[in-house]
Amino acid sequence: MRTRFLRLAALAAVLVAVAGCGKKADTGVPLAFVPADTPYLFANVEPAPDSAVAHWRTQMQGAWPLFVEMMDQTLAELGRTGADADASKVLAAVLDEVRARSTPEQWREIGFDPKARMALYGIDLLPVMRLELADPDAFRAMVARIEQKAGKALGTMRIGEQDVRTFGNDAARGLVAIEGNHLVVAFAPGGADEALERKLLGLDRPAQALPADALADFNKARGYLPYGSGWVDTRRLVARIAAKATEGDPAKAPDATCREEIDALAAKAPRLAFGYSALDDQRMTMHARIDLDPALAKSLSALAAPMPGNAPAAALLDFALAMPVLKARDFLIAQADAVAKAPFRCTELASINQGMADAKAKLAQTIPPPFGDLSAARMTLSRFAWPAGDAALPDVAGAFLLGSTNPALIASLAQMASPALAGVAIAPDGKPVAIPAAALPPQFAGKLDLDVAMTANAIGVSFGKDEAPRLAAAMAAPAVADGTLFSMRLRGEAYARFADAIDHFGGAVPPESRKQFDTQRKLYALYAQWFDHIDARIAVVPEGVEVSESVVFGAR
Repeated sequence: MRTRFLRLAALAAVLVAVAGCGKKADTGVPLAFVPADTPYLFANVEPAPDSAVAHWRTQMQGAWPLFVEMMDQTLAELGRTGADADASKVLAAVLDEVRARSTPEQWREIGFDPKARMALYGIDLLPVMRLELADPDAFRAMVARIEQKAGKALGTMRIGEQDVRTFGNDAARGLVAIEGNHLVVAFAPGGADEALERKLLGLDRPAQALPADALADFNKARGYLPYGSGWVDTRRLVARIAAKATEGDPAKAPDATCREEIDALAAKAPRLAFGYSALDDQRMTMHARIDLDPALAKSLSALAAPMPGNAPAAALLDFALAMPVLKARDFLIAQADAVAKAPFRCTELASINQGMADAKAKLAQTIPPPFGDLSAARMTLSRFAWPAGDAALPDVAGAFLLGSTNPALIASLAQMASPALAGVAIAPDGKPVAIPAAALPPQFAGKLDLDVAMTANAIGVSFGKDEAPRLAAAMAAPAVADGTLFSMRLRGEAYARFADAIDHFGGAVPPESRKQFDTQRKLYALYAQWFDHIDARIAVVPEGVEVSESVVFGAR
């Protein structure tokens, strides 16, 4: 059983590597097989732009040999441990097929199309993936070669006139079929009848299919591009999970009260939506939003405290986190109060009533300062490099900022804890003041410059030579309240520093692991070339919680 699952996983990895996008809607595209009531969907409407495909091609040609090298190392490790010989054979056979295929033309030789359209969706809760192939016969030939080399074959069956390959066991079974130019992979429960299998494979179309323009309209409303997007319908998914849990035992089926309360819970976050908002050879931006009940979203917005400092464009790494301790406590207490005012009547949810009451009792305890005064934090790494030779400490510089309603208390507590700080006058004017070497542990004294600065709403410490001016600029920057809960920027150059760290510590790596570390070092060096910077952000908006990641590619 495990071997067959691993075999499918290996084949699926090949599919995912080349899954692409489509051109126009018709009754033969993967989207045409999606039921209107699918609880989840990820699909595309149009091909990725040629500029993006060309960029990916360049990246793949540089990275593919390293990915193959990592797979070879995995095979060698499996051979050393003697773990699952059958899985090793399958992996080796798959690797033989893809080892030298680093261009779209070479992937077409085994049936794949970089301009393919695809859809991943649910029939009830059961997942189905449908992908267009460039050459179905070439794909069949590849699978046959893999099976021959591995000495293992997938099961076979026929459903009507359709040949189907199978894998799995009595509890769950996978179905693999080539229908026209579509590759279909689906999962069915053990004992599924032919009617369900026909639905999963699309041999019987859904009674009500997703409208042809539904995904395009969704993209337009959300601001997504047509190259890959979708959603999870939380209410539909939760309702089906609840029904499935009691399937076959009507006595345990949720009653009307439970169904109503379970749906009301799911309605607090009815949908997760996701898609690309930018995609070309310069930038790739992915966006997701958890839609929330408006009242819940408004309550959450109190947690988006203003972030101290700023994100210097040249920093290797910068991340900021909203952490308004008292407001977070108040939010959780408000949720507990809401449950106490209208407790769940459903037996299956009754434990939530006591759980929220217990949580409120703990949350109601006093949170002492300075912890209760905290609002946000920011960490910036401006410089990180290992000097030549056997230096024990890297050349490092950056800053750490804390937002607080009472930063003077933090400064006072630090001065009480360290006599060397007692004579340091820290005024709330944002001007850096040097921290004496005597305040540092002996191993850092005289080797690391430290400065501290404070305003009415924040306190910050910089570390590293010549970092005080950056600390002053950060403290002078206005704290921005734009709904952000978390933000991060990582420059591509940081990956080069990761590679340097592997070089620096390479001598301490066991001999049997050095090849893996060297491969990882090469990958980091590639990433440093690929990416100018990566931005990530989580924010509360009136509609819910947004998550975005933007990758800006480096000059080629």
